[in-house]
Amino acid sequence: MPEIEGARNPANYIVVNRSRGRMLSHTSAEIVVRDHAPIIADEPPARGGENRGPTPLEFVLVALCA
Repeated sequence: MPEIEGARNPANYIVVNRSRGRMLSHTSAEIVVRDHAPIIADEPPARGGENRGPTPLEFVLVALCA
């Protein structure tokens, strides 16, 4: 079987994922990934937040579904 060019080079399999975030309040954060619009993570009012977006745990659950 012929070898695919570069198939044995581990550098061809390196994936780098980056994001950045900043705290907006004690319960909310703005997160930016690549060139997408910012997303907001926040807690519901019952937990001191303003319900501006899903909670961090809800984002984890969404990631598991993806």
